[in-house]
Amino acid sequence: MNEIIKLALPAVRGKMTLEEAINKRRSLRAFSSRGLTMEMLSQLLWASNGITDIVDKLRSTPSAGAIYPLDLYIIVGNKVIEALEAGVYRYNPERHGIHLQVNGDFRKQLAEGCFKQDFVADAPFSLVICYRPEELIKRYGTCADKYAYFEVGHVAQNFSLECVALGLGSVVIGAFAEEIICKSMNLSGHPKPLYIIAAGFPAAK
Repeated sequence: MNEIIKLALPAVRGKMTLEEAINKRRSLRAFSSRGLTMEMLSQLLWASNGITDIVDKLRSTPSAGAIYPLDLYIIVGNKVIEALEAGVYRYNPERHGIHLQVNGDFRKQLAEGCFKQDFVADAPFSLVICYRPEELIKRYGTCADKYAYFEVGHVAQNFSLECVALGLGSVVIGAFAEEIICKSMNLSGHPKPLYIIAAGFPAAK
């Protein structure tokens, strides 16, 4: 595995209230080419599934049995997040950093996998939420998938609201061809993609 790229410590107090973020959240499908900072990326990933209790290793979103069976990946264009190279990166909550999984700009392939929703290729980056079922199935049997779907909703909502708080926009995508997404991310079909969120600054009107 590639060396970890450490992220800045997240802020726990922002400039926008939760109520304001809820009120302003809308689905965005027209993105600017304006780049993001690494601090923004840090904040987004921490809000989505980062550790909020270093003693008990609890995270920003609830998880059945505190198993946390989701893996967060970002598909990034070249230099759209400061000096970060284009590629697919996996978030490591325990160390609050990201690992490069594969080099290259795969945004067009991601858009192709999302049934040719071209705005996905225009977004500076997308979050792909994936599911590792083994441990959840071992603990909860036939209820495992249901719990995973609950959890992916928690992560997506946190990510979407943090986008608003940072002046970004996002859109959630549930329509995609799993095989194409896995191929573009070099996942070999496992873990299983459940949800995709394209994000970035809104395009000028």
